[in-house]
Amino acid sequence: MFHLTLCLLKLLLCPIASSKRQLLLIIALQKKEIEILKRTLSQRRKRISFSVSCKRFFALLLGIFPKLKSAVQIVTPETVLKWYRLLLKSFWTFPASSKRVGRPATTSDVKNLILRMKNENILWGIKRIQGELLKLDISLDKKTISSILKDFRRKGKIKSSLTWKKFIKAHLESLFACDFFTVDTLFGKRFYVFFILYLATRKIVHLSWSQFPNREFVRQGIISFSDSLNEKAFLIHDRSPQLFQNYPAYNITGIATSVEAPNMNAYAERFVRSIRRESLDHFIIFSEKQMKHILVRYIDYYNPLRPHQGIGQRAPCGYVPQTEGKVVSTPVLSGLHHHYSRTAA
Repeated sequence: MFHLTLCLLKLLLCPIASSKRQLLLIIALQKKEIEILKRTLSQRRKRISFSVSCKRFFALLLGIFPKLKSAVQIVTPETVLKWYRLLLKSFWTFPASSKRVGRPATTSDVKNLILRMKNENILWGIKRIQGELLKLDISLDKKTISSILKDFRRKGKIKSSLTWKKFIKAHLESLFACDFFTVDTLFGKRFYVFFILYLATRKIVHLSWSQFPNREFVRQGIISFSDSLNEKAFLIHDRSPQLFQNYPAYNITGIATSVEAPNMNAYAERFVRSIRRESLDHFIIFSEKQMKHILVRYIDYYNPLRPHQGIGQRAPCGYVPQTEGKVVSTPVLSGLHHHYSRTAA
């Protein structure tokens, strides 16, 4: 690179006519191109390769003598201009100081200690961990601790706290869920159906309906449901005003879901989807009597006969597989569904 630069300087300083200097520069450019092509052929490469010194040669030459752009044959002028900009950038970029600036890096032992504190104390926050570290004569900024915890969390090394999913699994045997869904008749009447679902088996333990779903209507449903309880239960409900009841009086703990969080009551939402898709959406409802027949008939099928994927294809009320006898089908809801069973020989 130094030799090439020296040659260019000699041509610049040499007291000759500009036309002769331009001719010598073109000759030097062509020689350089031939040299690059020969090296590429000797290396048996399909594409022309340019070394760093070659790129700087073209960048300097066309940077000083832009009129020579038309003389370049093996590379486009745009590429050479790009090399020229990179050359200037490298010239004005100063090397970073070898001396480290800022706070010293946190040792791996301290990082692992922070991870241990977080995993052993899930409820602890950053400030709590910072205080415990100070007791050990380890002073760290809150942002540093937060950054360390974020890095461990990305790597999946931090234990998750008691999530809603874990809470559901831990209390599944005593968890119930309730909700409303609406049924509209052809003549403009709207009925509000209130139901309570047992999460462990997906069994519908209560079903009632009314055109006026006030607090008293819900209270009567809660009383009817609580009469069948043998132990304390947890009841998940959304934030509808009617669903906020005096649950402790009925040996029930009410659990209100967060605002606009239907996934927290996913089991109830899934039942609403099932009863609509598998029954109500296939009928034109004329009256309350017809609606009652459809609802009761569907629940009579849903609880003891319908397999559920969420509970291993078992029915909510359970059943004993039949091994002998002829297979017969029984229509449900006018043949909308069929129940298959075996008859005694």
